[in-house]
Amino acid sequence: MFPSIQMHNTDCHCIRCNNNDQGVSRVSRRTAQRHNKRARFEAEKRSMEVDTEIIPTYQSDSVEAMDGQANSPISDAVSTFDNDVFVGNDYNGDESDTTDDNDSDDNGEEDTAEIYVEEFNNEDPFAASGMPENPVHRFIATFTVLFASRYVVNKGSVVLIEFINELLKIYGQDFQLPESLAGLHKMTGFLSITKGIKRFVSCPNCHCIYEENMSVPPHCVFTNVGARSPCGLRGTIIDPMHNLFLGTPKRMMDRWVDKKTIGAEEFAAMEKIAETMVLPRDYTKLTSKIGKGFPYMKADDWKSWVLVYSPVLLHGVLPFEMYNNWMNFVRACRYLIKPSITFDEVNSAHDYLEMFCKKATELYTPTILTCNMHLHLHLCETIRDFGPVYGYWLFGFERYNGLLKHIKTNGKDSFEATYMRSFVQNAFKGDYANAVLKSSSHVPFFNILSKLSPKFTPTTTVITLSSHPFRLQSFLLASSNPHLPPKGNEPLPPSTFPLQLKKSSLMDETDYAHLLQHYKTSYDLPDLVSYQYATLTNSFVDNEITKLKFIDLLGQQYRGKNGSASCGSLVHVMFVGSDGRNTLAYAGQVQYLFTHSFTHPSNSNLHLTRMVHDHRHVFAYIKWFNTSSDRSREDDGLEFCLPTFSPDSRHCIVSVHRIFLEIATARITTSRNVSKMLVIALPKKLYA
Repeated sequence: MFPSIQMHNTDCHCIRCNNNDQGVSRVSRRTAQRHNKRARFEAEKRSMEVDTEIIPTYQSDSVEAMDGQANSPISDAVSTFDNDVFVGNDYNGDESDTTDDNDSDDNGEEDTAEIYVEEFNNEDPFAASGMPENPVHRFIATFTVLFASRYVVNKGSVVLIEFINELLKIYGQDFQLPESLAGLHKMTGFLSITKGIKRFVSCPNCHCIYEENMSVPPHCVFTNVGARSPCGLRGTIIDPMHNLFLGTPKRMMDRWVDKKTIGAEEFAAMEKIAETMVLPRDYTKLTSKIGKGFPYMKADDWKSWVLVYSPVLLHGVLPFEMYNNWMNFVRACRYLIKPSITFDEVNSAHDYLEMFCKKATELYTPTILTCNMHLHLHLCETIRDFGPVYGYWLFGFERYNGLLKHIKTNGKDSFEATYMRSFVQNAFKGDYANAVLKSSSHVPFFNILSKLSPKFTPTTTVITLSSHPFRLQSFLLASSNPHLPPKGNEPLPPSTFPLQLKKSSLMDETDYAHLLQHYKTSYDLPDLVSYQYATLTNSFVDNEITKLKFIDLLGQQYRGKNGSASCGSLVHVMFVGSDGRNTLAYAGQVQYLFTHSFTHPSNSNLHLTRMVHDHRHVFAYIKWFNTSSDRSREDDGLEFCLPTFSPDSRHCIVSVHRIFLEIATARITTSRNVSKMLVIALPKKLYA
């Protein structure tokens, strides 16, 4: 996206550019004009004896300073675009408010932003001093700027502003919006979101970046200091998305098809089983693609194939040794894609990949191995150096490419800045709305703003179900250690609940009986009675609940069963075994999620407990699948259970803190015509 260094073909002799052995630097024509203007400006200021100290954004006394890339976009957040034109859907103002950058090369009157020394302060980054105090007027201005940034392009924003101003006049309001979008951006403080954007140029050889309006070395100054690993890959990030999911799975499938290991008959049989599979919402369904022989597969598709489909569908289709070797690759991927991974797990994944590559040369031919498979053996170094793969794999990058291509530009220069402005605005719209709409009188408008900014979560309406702080370690321990089961009122992450809750309702009588028994057992209160006897005692459990559409536990969403749709409702929960020592994972389906209020009876023995615990509890009502004695697939990370539910009991009431993993399921029929269900445990998201 950045212009090439070869575009810098004008000699600049200013004081900044002649500070080298050549006494001159090659820069773009526009940069040379800016440097000349800056030099004239500084000379005039010195003659006027102005004390303001001007600091250049980039100074380099040697090639070494350039090598260090001290001039990175992270270390310097001062904008050189404060006076630039808004193009595309940003360029909506009048001609008098903005100036086209494309015309600035032909005249010397372009504005150059000087950077002055300022005291560091903790001011609100979205401060909008020009916003009206009237809360309704403030919302109108905020709504207009967010609506224009999302839906309106070019001159349409001016028409929108004129329409709103006419409505304000008709209803006798003493407030008017600025007549241009640029003026509206300035008044509302929306411009501050993108004020730190700069343009850079990159070296085509070493990819070092430099500010566009500063001097650039005439040639690449990168020096290779060597590498620590035998093949020179240490310190280079290997993208796990391409390495794991766009290379090896396709390579192996092509080999199996070419050698007739898998044919049309096998594809048809696999498709039939795939139609019975239920996947979480974050995984791509491949039903039709499997039957057609995997055409037009993307990285997301191959990821679903490797982690969910292949352990089920390839069993009995591939020869025994080929299947076992493929499962080495699957086991490695299960470790590597975890958002949180230990060094022992990294080592285990490396061992599985090494076994997979070595065995592949025996089962097939040495030519089966590719350079991409060699890179599998360096993924462990990448993770040790740079952390879990979620921080740098290219799934997010590819998705953002899809978003960028829908951003409209005016076809002129500087479209890179337009892309970045739109991207940054979309990322921070929610924070901006929270910063400017702090009054409680704005609450009725929040539902409308959430449609303009999907990430908008009002701080004034965040549902807090606990007065105690959320503790990550305690939360993670609750799901993995069933010996200390939570009661359901412990703190949850702030982003757990949806913005809007359903109205409260009465719990089904059968389900309520299990809830009552749950409280009796959890709190050791055998004298608790039903709500029907509430007039006789304070020791009762109410039957009023509030159902939740979904919950978000650190990035992992769980939902109740919605009709025939089961995506997001299949889970694993840990229980203590019958021996009291071992822990077992049970598979079940969330029927619905709900909150319930329960307060301890007020007696002296429970007074301390009342002070410690909150009254609001968050539960999932889960039906459990009947277990099976078949353990034949445990080595593949799969378990058998029956596709029927066990009778309901108090164990159906489960604190959401205890949900361990999300699972996928597949129904198969054995040779004896017995219907069973395979459970595939999937890595848990953890965005903490």
